[in-house]
Amino acid sequence: MSALDVPLTLLDPEGGWINAPVHVHQLHGRPVLLHFWNERDVGSRARLSRFKSLLEEFQPLGLQVISVHVPLPGEERGRALDTNRLETLAKRLGFRHPVAADDGSMATAYGVEGTPAYLLYDGALVMRLRVMGEDALESVLRPLLRQLIRSESTSSGAIAP
Repeated sequence: MSALDVPLTLLDPEGGWINAPVHVHQLHGRPVLLHFWNERDVGSRARLSRFKSLLEEFQPLGLQVISVHVPLPGEERGRALDTNRLETLAKRLGFRHPVAADDGSMATAYGVEGTPAYLLYDGALVMRLRVMGEDALESVLRPLLRQLIRSESTSSGAIAP
């Protein structure tokens, strides 16, 4: 299986969901961004405003965002999967989209080795991009999202933004 062959079917986090669960059948026809993160990871926390800007630009155009909270190596499992704590954090960060509390198995299944990581799927749920690190947000992810949203909206008969 190549790096872009991972199907978007592994949405069953050990720790549960915050802001409503997601089922794969709900995602067909819309581009999907999986965002792997950890609040204790300084790299993903320091640049959160860039991620939020991306959400503000693309969610109104149909992008479905799912954040996956991944524990750091050695982080106590109970803390990592504490949905009450993560729900409070998600509210503080302004996350209104679904957030999965992962025990690390989702990250492993999707080949994520660090945070932040972004996996982008098209409306047919075919992975188009897997990137890690904040630098990829502006240089790779945002331009591809613009292209993908434009392509998805024109193929569905809508007017491209």
